[in-house]
Amino acid sequence: MRVAATLTAEHRQNLRTIFDAALKAVNGRRCVREFLRNISFSGEVYLVVIGKAAGAMAFGALDILGDRIRHAMVITRYGYAGSDLEHQRSWTIIESGHPWPDQNSLFAGEKLLAFLEHVPADAQLLFLVSGGASSLVEVLPHGLTLADLERANHWLLGSGLAIGEVNRVRKQLSTIKAGRLASYVAGRRVLNLLLSDVAGDRPSLIGSGLLVPDAG
Repeated sequence: MRVAATLTAEHRQNLRTIFDAALKAVNGRRCVREFLRNISFSGEVYLVVIGKAAGAMAFGALDILGDRIRHAMVITRYGYAGSDLEHQRSWTIIESGHPWPDQNSLFAGEKLLAFLEHVPADAQLLFLVSGGASSLVEVLPHGLTLADLERANHWLLGSGLAIGEVNRVRKQLSTIKAGRLASYVAGRRVLNLLLSDVAGDRPSLIGSGLLVPDAG
């Protein structure tokens, strides 16, 4: 019995070590910071961060770019922004609904398009997108209402469909998903970094592919 107890404790510690290492490997701040160390930016950078990991990813960019970030828009889930983000001057912080989109998701979409419209043509845009973006920001096609969107998402999330199938439907109810947001940044230099939360890591599935159209 004593040997079994010892082995159990060792196994528990091993599992904890593996778990902590996995969390560290996908930490948004660390991933963004390490990637941007090897990227050269010229001029001012305009930052767009969307997703549940938006706060961590935003600070990863801030660690490297600092004052070179001219302005930033951060869209994340309610309660995920934190006071450190809110203290950043010239940053727009919006919290909205997840896993179901809400009125603030539409407000975030409106503000995102306005933000992009005012980015200078010669500026560098840095997008940081993580899981949850599909719900957190939206611009609806003409004739579709928030009530329609809410009903569709409640059905989709309770359907048992795989995330790829869920996002395939979401893309048809949007004017910015499936790569359509790219039309609002046309002509500007864009770096799009994605933190995957989907099996297979397909860029078109992460956040429903705001800047990435479906292949084929």
